[in-house]
Amino acid sequence: MLEIGISSNNECGKDYCEICENVKKFGFDNLMIAFKLGNVEQSVIDAKKYGLKIPFVHLSGRESNILWAKGECNDNYMKKLFHEIEVCSKYNIPIAVFHATEGAPSRIALKPSDFALEGIKKLVKKAEECNVKLAVENLDKSGLVQMKFILDNIKSDNLGFCYDAGHHNLYYPDYDILADYGDRLLAVHLHDNLMDWSEGFDHTRDLHRLPFDGKIDYEKVCKKIAETGYNNSVMLEIHKVGNGGPQIYENTSIEEFLSRANKSAVKLAEMIKNYQKNNK
Repeated sequence: MLEIGISSNNECGKDYCEICENVKKFGFDNLMIAFKLGNVEQSVIDAKKYGLKIPFVHLSGRESNILWAKGECNDNYMKKLFHEIEVCSKYNIPIAVFHATEGAPSRIALKPSDFALEGIKKLVKKAEECNVKLAVENLDKSGLVQMKFILDNIKSDNLGFCYDAGHHNLYYPDYDILADYGDRLLAVHLHDNLMDWSEGFDHTRDLHRLPFDGKIDYEKVCKKIAETGYNNSVMLEIHKVGNGGPQIYENTSIEEFLSRANKSAVKLAEMIKNYQKNNK
């Protein structure tokens, strides 16, 4: 069912609980919790307290380059991810999105290796044991190598793909990523940008604006999503305080921002539904 959702990383409140209260007030019944916020279990409990459903979470991703390295840091990061998957299992959260790399062009991960593959297989096995599905997200252009390596080398019903439309259209718009991995689509991240990244730029082009406030062709995006048969939350991953500039929402109230966010999410859901009807 194509319900609308929003990420907890939207800066629409002075703290996490106020964010939960605000997004619920403005018509979002689904929340993607970013586990970077600290106490992962408490963040789930608080979201449920506000009547929010959690179709998927975002596992801790700031250390994702460590997946490709050996040593104590890798061991510690894997333990963190195992714990977060266990929390998903405990609270019946079916899907967890994760990064194959840190997703910043200025911080390049090590190349794929058999060692790293074996570690990620253990992560997938943990997900299988916990009845949780993992969805690896497409990030920047360099991280596409690691994402494809994971999906091409691990075949499991518990491993799929999270399509980030903003990253796709910013970093490699001419690559039809949904043609290659749409049959494994578990989650989506929808946001907008100016599609102006090129070699040498850092991550500040990744603006995470409201859909329709940038240059992404969302008719094309929704058509491609519809062709996959996607039936999960239409999830906005937007920031009131953008990753770069100009900061077009700094004088926009939280109320206006979330109201506009709701309208854009509803419009996206309707566009996907209409294309799905046409495909039947």
